[in-house]
Amino acid sequence: MSANLEQSDKAEIVSPRRWVVLGIAWLSFFSIAMAWYVMPTLEHKLLEIYQIDSSQYSTAFTIPFLIAGLLAIGGGMLADRLGLRKTASLGIIISGLGILGRFQANGFISLLAPMMIVGVGLGLIMPNLPKLVSIWFPPEETGLATGIYNTGLMGGIATGLVIAPYLPGWSSGNILFGILIIVLGIVFFAIVRDTPPGKELPPTSLVDGLKSAIQSKSIWAAAFAVFMAMAGMVSVQAAYPGGLNKMYGIPMSTGGGIASMLTYPGILGSLTLPTWANKLDKRKLFLFILPIAFAVIMTLTWFSGDNITVLWIGTALAGYLAGGALPLIMEVPVFLTRMEDDPVEPQHVGGASGLLTSLMNIGGFIGLPFIVMPIITSFGYTKGFIVAVLIFAAQAIFALNITFPSKVS
Repeated sequence: MSANLEQSDKAEIVSPRRWVVLGIAWLSFFSIAMAWYVMPTLEHKLLEIYQIDSSQYSTAFTIPFLIAGLLAIGGGMLADRLGLRKTASLGIIISGLGILGRFQANGFISLLAPMMIVGVGLGLIMPNLPKLVSIWFPPEETGLATGIYNTGLMGGIATGLVIAPYLPGWSSGNILFGILIIVLGIVFFAIVRDTPPGKELPPTSLVDGLKSAIQSKSIWAAAFAVFMAMAGMVSVQAAYPGGLNKMYGIPMSTGGGIASMLTYPGILGSLTLPTWANKLDKRKLFLFILPIAFAVIMTLTWFSGDNITVLWIGTALAGYLAGGALPLIMEVPVFLTRMEDDPVEPQHVGGASGLLTSLMNIGGFIGLPFIVMPIITSFGYTKGFIVAVLIFAAQAIFALNITFPSKVS
């Protein structure tokens, strides 16, 4: 009788709807990233459309990182208070309104303000996808599910770069993107629930969510690790095409294609490597080895710039390895809820994930303009590129201080 009740409870908690819920969340994240990252390919056109310079364009393009980073902690705690469904739906709709607002071209502010609105939406969305995984998926599936939702960001970025030249126009393209994202926000609200049937989380205050996170050594280690990861990766991606052109005479279009190999194979890495790490019960080892292996391969690939084949293959391999690191870090709050000696409980995952997301986005905003680009300007692309990959590799040091449960069960 007891066994039957346990099986019944498990059937209620492990809902078959979890994949539908994750799919809607993935599509929303993908669409926002895609609409955001059409901008780099259209940079020269946007300078003319908005009558702005390169510095203003860079500020408008990167400002969502900063805004999302500043708001992510509050976004995670807000979900702890109001619930995942309301908070994430609001974030998706706000991001859609920001994208929609780009259809007007009346100078710098008319581009900057909508992109700031996109950042506000991302600040509500990004810390809450890990909470979605922790609530809807059983422990043995969190690695795969975390990898899947991370492909939304990576796939959206790569797709935006590719489809940008084929948009019917800047204004009409933003209207299409904005409406799509807003509709997805409404669908998310209509279909997703805070918890699957049979699983309820106790309510928590805004302060409790943050308190539990800042008391956890593993959360801080993961937060600084993901800060380094984003600071390094954004810098590598941004500097790679120009560096290959400057140092090896490779056309920018070819260099951009090579740089995209950091993203597309990374999608496969985010789906496979965390799953293997969880099955082998070697999450910390994977988090230590993957960033270092990425740095070694990218450095050797950079110095092999005269061989275009090596550039393509080496970058693809490095991208695959790098793709496996982020999901492992971002699921740390989920794993900590299974450890009795850690203060993070299931109802605090949103606040803990908010801290990770905050430092991740701030790293993405700081790395290139404040660290790597000044080195490139003063000492050249090679030194700047090496610093960028070393920043990415530095996450391995912080990963050693993350405590994982001995088994995922």
